[in-house]
Amino acid sequence: MAPKPSLELIQFGIFEVDCRAGELRKQGHKIRLQDLPFQFLTALLERPGQLVTREELARRLWPDSVQIDIDNGLNTAARKLRNALGDDAGTPRFIETLPRRGYRFIGAVLAVPAVQTAPAEGAPAAQLAAVVAAPEIPGPISAPAAAEVPLHRSFRRWVVAAAASIALGLLAFRLMMPSRSPGMLRMAQLTHTGRVEPSTAMLTDGSRIYFNERSGGTWSLAQVSVEGGTPVPFKAPRGVPELRAISPNLSELLVNIAANNEAEAPFWMIPTVAGSPRRLGSVLGHAATWSRDGHSIVYAFGAALYRVNGDGTDARKLTDTPAPPSFIHWSPPGQPDLLRFSLLGPVASVWECSPDGSGLRPFQPAYKPWPRTIRGEFAAGWTPDGRYYLFESLNEPGAGFWAVRDKADLLHPFDRRPFQLYATPNNAGPFLSGVDGKKLYFASGQERRELVAYDGRRSQFLPFLSGAAVRDVEFSKDGQWVAYESIPEGELWRSRADGSERLQLTSRPLWVREPRWSPDGRRIAFVASQAGTARNKVFVMAPSGGSMEAVPMEPDTDMGSPSWSPDGQSLMVNRWQPRALLETMEVCVLNLKTRQTVGLPGSQGLLRPEWSPDGQYVAALREGGSQVVLYSIASHQWFRIAEGANYGIPFWTRDSRYFYFQEVLGDADQPIFRVHAATRAAERMMSSQQLPQSGFSGYTLTGLTPGGAPIATVLRSNGDIYGLDVDLP
Repeated sequence: MAPKPSLELIQFGIFEVDCRAGELRKQGHKIRLQDLPFQFLTALLERPGQLVTREELARRLWPDSVQIDIDNGLNTAARKLRNALGDDAGTPRFIETLPRRGYRFIGAVLAVPAVQTAPAEGAPAAQLAAVVAAPEIPGPISAPAAAEVPLHRSFRRWVVAAAASIALGLLAFRLMMPSRSPGMLRMAQLTHTGRVEPSTAMLTDGSRIYFNERSGGTWSLAQVSVEGGTPVPFKAPRGVPELRAISPNLSELLVNIAANNEAEAPFWMIPTVAGSPRRLGSVLGHAATWSRDGHSIVYAFGAALYRVNGDGTDARKLTDTPAPPSFIHWSPPGQPDLLRFSLLGPVASVWECSPDGSGLRPFQPAYKPWPRTIRGEFAAGWTPDGRYYLFESLNEPGAGFWAVRDKADLLHPFDRRPFQLYATPNNAGPFLSGVDGKKLYFASGQERRELVAYDGRRSQFLPFLSGAAVRDVEFSKDGQWVAYESIPEGELWRSRADGSERLQLTSRPLWVREPRWSPDGRRIAFVASQAGTARNKVFVMAPSGGSMEAVPMEPDTDMGSPSWSPDGQSLMVNRWQPRALLETMEVCVLNLKTRQTVGLPGSQGLLRPEWSPDGQYVAALREGGSQVVLYSIASHQWFRIAEGANYGIPFWTRDSRYFYFQEVLGDADQPIFRVHAATRAAERMMSSQQLPQSGFSGYTLTGLTPGGAPIATVLRSNGDIYGLDVDLP
């Protein structure tokens, strides 16, 4: 009879659960825990990473449907369990509460199988003992030697057959028994600066980790030992750097360096030890990877993949993709020649194709045991030996790191289950494997956003609307109502100016941005994209809720940045073709009654147009946000206001005399400027120095109060790098 596998021990962190003994242990020492909290824990451990509803837990803990206060009982059990684990409901490491729905175990779990052997059916112990103890029966002493030869040959054949049977039996036993799951062994914090930018990629050459640091409006490269320590700057050409890939011989970094955070930027090769950086020809893109031999590079530009020689020559398109690709990885030697990458959108997904662009398809592991995530799955690449493929599932906030066996071997021919290596409720960026495959590295930190408004009497920013985590704040013309986007949900809300009478107007799968009130206060225009797509549309709806109407647009055209005409009959919008964004971006005016569209002269390439309330001016951005420009309707002329940095959305005061804009990148203080429309004079008004600096990462101008005071969304974070020791059997 085959061995019977059973899960006796479940390990997570420094804890161990003995299911048979009904015990919870911490570093080998038993922890006192009552039966109901223990059953609560085992119910969550049976489905790590998945939601266990309150109804399921109630049936598990009280199967006889006894008449008790279920809600209070579950809350009490959860509280006692957290006390035993030293866990915190606000920042959980193990037990996550999903309000009104249930609970989820978010820690890394290692299940240890126990194997019990059983005697063959019909063979009592006494019989087996008799066989083992049977005395040897001697044969005839005078038997001829010639008669012994067949016996010896028969014996040898019997031994060989028995050995083969045993080997086959052991192999069958190994194939049938559960394989040891990948898991986390230990975690260590490697930096303690709080300045690491979690959303960007990291690279390693085996001795150092390369990453991005942020200070207000500036980004820079830094490096730290794989053992941890104090980060030191890593010199790179001037601009906004984004790490993309490291060469197969680990001697060069491939880095995007944008002048002002453009979507498509030049690539640079930067030596890790000594030498001068060099540009990859005239190639522009936003993601890349080296080929196995290091002779060519595959990169992404827009929604397509391209390939170019290592010296920047002979760039050619491989394939179009349904959305912009990112986090591209080339399979290591020993694996089929393959590219895997993320397709970005409201919900990301992992795709793959051959290096020549053929066979484009979604990457599908055998099955997905994780719950549905808000932001989808992101490619993290292979382990160096190619045995495992790594990917990340992201929520807002929170992340899970996963491994799936991607290389068949004799002992694991059928095992294609993804295993969760680690989960965190904090924001976490792309993770990567160390060069030995025994460590994973990632950046993580808690982020907090708050809304502030500038108080001119105190010359500082103060909490606004109770410091809510919102952005894109727009007041109605009478100042009585406000509309905004909630963070991170991307939902449209409206309320009274004092925050009362809040009403949610949209919900997932729509992702909403840039709400704008009509002059009469009866409609709100906004931009929204559908989850799972990268298409942008403009909608109009009543502030009381109900149905919303899509603004008509031409086929294969996207729209954004709506602003109303003074009479409320027309909308000014950006429009473009997704596959040719840079070449087709322009500003146009759409009459909502006649549905006629008229282009704004000289607006090709303009971003973020904002129509002044009196209809006399248009403020906008040009050259990927590196210029602020002003258009006069009366003179039909464009005027350059500012140039040289990366600028944010302009916002008009109610009287149309001024508009404000921010230098988002280029200056660590991220100053805000005010422009007089008639004279076109710009003056620096305020900066991040008028904000409390504790945990400060950056801030973004997001609107104006009815009185014309700037409103901003402040980001505070504490990003650092962590290392995971992992077991990948």
